[in-house]
Formats: sequence, C-alpha cells, structure tokens
Amino acid sequence: ASEDRTMYVCLCHGIRDRELRDAVERGAETFEALQAYTGVSTCCRTCEPTAREVLDEALASRSFATQAA
Repeated sequence: ASEDRTMYVCLCHGIRDRELRDAVERGAETFEALQAYTGVSTCCRTCEPTAREVLDEALASRSFATQAA
C-alpha cells in the first residue's frame, strides 16, 4: 500500500511526508503553519514546492474526509 511508504521531503531537517501530513492533522492549514510545526523549508528551501504539494494534498484529503463523515 502506498500509504505505508514515506518520502523524505526536506533533507536538511530529515522531514518525511508523513510528518507533514501529521502536522496538517494537528491543525497546520497554511504553508507558514506547516513550517512552524515541522521546520520544513526553513534552511535551503529546495523542498518548498514538494512540501506545498504535500500540504495541498493533505488539506484536500482532510476536507474530503470531513465531507464524507
């Protein structure tokens, strides 16, 4: 299952996509909040596009789950 796989998003801080998704579950709704929760994209910023993509996907998934409930 693809959910069992994790991908490093931020190599500078060793942050995986799972950690970003967890931060969204804890309340991060903006990129700035995601940075505050995890530290992602606060060093070289190379990971910003991927981190934003994971954020958008997690927010969409959370929104869908809320609507389905």
